[in-house]
Amino acid sequence: MKYLINIISILFIFIILGGCASITESKNQSMSVTTGEVTGAMCTLSNSKGSYYVNTPGSVMVRNACDQLSISCAKEGYVPANPAAGTVQDKAKNMAWGNLVFGGIIGLAVDRTTGAGCQYPQQNIFYPMKKAAQ
Repeated sequence: MKYLINIISILFIFIILGGCASITESKNQSMSVTTGEVTGAMCTLSNSKGSYYVNTPGSVMVRNACDQLSISCAKEGYVPANPAAGTVQDKAKNMAWGNLVFGGIIGLAVDRTTGAGCQYPQQNIFYPMKKAAQ
């Protein structure tokens, strides 16, 4: 019986120390945006948690989501040099994978729903712009 209590106690400690990403990890992260030599472009970063605005060059706090972050920038007289530069794919945080062991499917679902289980590995976004053809 004492052996069983010890095992349960050790498992309980691992569960408490392991936590889940929604408790131990931040749900926000800073993203920096530059548009090459063009300054003063208004950029919108969007995901399922909201839209965030920044003038370039600049930084903005975005709410993490377990989906891609879309970026679009605009400035009169300029166009995107590479429209494909307008997305950043999310990546699961390591703590979220540990939650699969300690928190199970429910914990993993909570982390994905709140966005705490994901992050954007590319924090410096380069969205090049060029003069529009006249």
